[in-house]
Amino acid sequence: MKFVTVVFLVTLMLVGAAPAHEYTSVGIKIEHPWARATPQGATTAVAYVKITNTGKTPLRLVGGSTSVAARVEMHEMSMDGGVMRMRPVPGVDIAPGATVEFKAGGLHLMLIGLNRQLMQEDMVPVTLQFADGAKLLIDLYVEGMGAGGGDHGHS
Repeated sequence: MKFVTVVFLVTLMLVGAAPAHEYTSVGIKIEHPWARATPQGATTAVAYVKITNTGKTPLRLVGGSTSVAARVEMHEMSMDGGVMRMRPVPGVDIAPGATVEFKAGGLHLMLIGLNRQLMQEDMVPVTLQFADGAKLLIDLYVEGMGAGGGDHGHS
């Protein structure tokens, strides 16, 4: 394991979640990771997060994992001739100083193969995986099925 990865993980354990559901660590800031509640029997869920590269080197998010689904994928939604299209993306580059927002109508995380329903106010652990081998554990706050990302009042 690379020294930077170890420092990254140790710093995250010491810093943990900051107020307002925010995570910071060496070279990265995660803001408001959340998912929508799912109906009974759903096999997929969608999740959103804002990631800022606060470091001096580029980051590449390549995927993730969670105990509540078989896999976590990154997808991009676009409109093509009035038809909505969604496709998986193999990685998302985040330049130093840049912010990438996973949000409705664009990039988002898909939790595929759910093994349980996501209930409003749940906290769902997700480990984000970066190309350099670094991993970052975050919790998705589950908002209501019709939520737009700012409906919660937790801290």
